[in-house]
Amino acid sequence: MSKVKVSQVKGSMLVTFVKAIKADKTGACEKLLTDEDKKNISTLVLASKWYPFETYKNCFKAVCQVNAGKKPDVLREWGRMAGETTMTTIYKTVLNKKDAESALGAFQQIVKNVYDSITIEKKMVSDNEIIITITDFDPDFEEWYLVGMGWIERTIELVIKKEVKSEIIERSWLGAPATVFKMRWS
Repeated sequence: MSKVKVSQVKGSMLVTFVKAIKADKTGACEKLLTDEDKKNISTLVLASKWYPFETYKNCFKAVCQVNAGKKPDVLREWGRMAGETTMTTIYKTVLNKKDAESALGAFQQIVKNVYDSITIEKKMVSDNEIIITITDFDPDFEEWYLVGMGWIERTIELVIKKEVKSEIIERSWLGAPATVFKMRWS
């Protein structure tokens, strides 16, 4: 099992979840947070500030549990939508890439800017297949991996202008040493 090194996350990754929690008038999301989480998100969350990873994880999981019921297909679709929104607005330069490998290289750089530790490796298996291995991240954060798969999948689609099919071939939350995605297109 890969060792978790991540301890902080940029506020830009936390703010969406904090907005969803504050918009939840039932209080269901907030009930899933620790007192420390509530303290960390009680003030304005700044995009450029670093926040505790545990607060980010708890907020992420609370929003997923309350709004998606932890359904893998819903989480993957959320990732696809977030990927499209982010890559077509904030990170438009990624769309200038010419192939899946360079698109994923740009994605790797973005991830390194918002998490204090994560390793994403890519291997082109053929002209239309890539293997993506994620280590040095929380191995038990299934929701993040499902959303991330959708995000990566949509980013590659935007660059290569082809539909991408994804599957998870190793799952760290089930004891594998890494989470591994296989993505293909025709």
